[in-house]
Parts: sequence; structure tokens; C-alpha cells
Amino acid sequence: MPDNMYILIVASQSSPEKEDEYNRWYTEVHLPLLFGYRGVKKASRYRRTGDDDKSGKYLAIYEFESEEALEAFPESPEFKAAIQDFENMKEEVGFDPKWSASYELIKSWER
Repeated sequence: MPDNMYILIVASQSSPEKEDEYNRWYTEVHLPLLFGYRGVKKASRYRRTGDDDKSGKYLAIYEFESEEALEAFPESPEFKAAIQDFENMKEEVGFDPKWSASYELIKSWER
């Protein structure tokens, strides 16, 4: 793993009655649109364990190898297409973004 890894984390959830549609859309459409950006090296989705509804039930993590790639991401055609699709679909799939943040890797350990 490079020492200069950067991540963008997005926490979100859906209304319970639209959760299946939300997960299908996020996994099959939204995430692939964002992953189309060459600066994204890895994308992962997680489901929260436990029942803390304040933090968002789902977490997406996008990994970048450079700060430049992360900074250029919001201006990329892939990001803009994903945001346009989000605007068109957010009501249909009940997308409720909770928070997002970017981080730079300080150090990692592996076994």
C-alpha cells in the first residue's frame, strides 16, 4: 500500500421502504459511475453493525493514490455524471446522505 493514500468516505442511508432499490442503485449504478474515474484506485461499501441511526447505515470508501487525484475528483466528468444521476434518483431510492470527509493516510499496519 502506498504511503500517500487518500480516502473519501461517504456515510448514507435510505428510507426503510426503499432500501432494496437504494442498494441496487448504489451498487450497480452510482458506485460504478464514480469508480470510472481513473484516480479512484479502490472503492468499497460497508453496512453498519448495531443500531446507531445517527451515523448512517452505509459507508462507501473511495481510495486515491494522490492528493491531486482526490482534489480533481469533484471536477471529473465521472463525478459530475454520478451527481446528476444522484439528483435524478435520490427521491426514487430514498438516498439520505449523512456526512462525508476526506483523509490522508498517516500509517498502516498489516499482518
